[in-house]
Amino acid sequence: MSKTKVTYKLDNLQQKIKRAVSQLKKEKFADTIKDAIVTAVREKAINPKTNRKFKSLSKSTIEYRKYLAKNNRTHPKFSPSKPNLTITGRLLDSIKARITSKSKGLLYRIDVTGNHKRYKGKDGLIGKEQTNKAIRGYLAEQGRDPLGLTEKSKGKIIRLLTLAIRERLR
Repeated sequence: MSKTKVTYKLDNLQQKIKRAVSQLKKEKFADTIKDAIVTAVREKAINPKTNRKFKSLSKSTIEYRKYLAKNNRTHPKFSPSKPNLTITGRLLDSIKARITSKSKGLLYRIDVTGNHKRYKGKDGLIGKEQTNKAIRGYLAEQGRDPLGLTEKSKGKIIRLLTLAIRERLR
């Protein structure tokens, strides 16, 4: 008895996925996820790694934040005692996200970009200009990485992307 074969080419599916990703880019879907993370950090002081509030700031850190606030333009969500990684807002504002299609799936990238300018002090500029990636690395060492996601959060992002792609493939 001969075997029955059914062949279905997936070339068309790959093109449909690329179109769906293109639609997601136009709709700025990657930014929607990024904005949710930034809002949780900035407004609720939630650590994405633990889904709990960041630990309280030390008295010396609060005093230093007050000093910086006197000499620099601060973000509207800034509070000297709130551990929301926001003084001027430049670090969290530098976060960029994007979605790209790969031959074997989708890639969602989120990271900080650019440089963080020096703060102003009463006698001039303080410290040195450094990359936001270096600052993120330092924050990660302190347990305050704004993009350190839990496996549960990563799974949630995957589910959101899967649903979004499925809707656009219909």
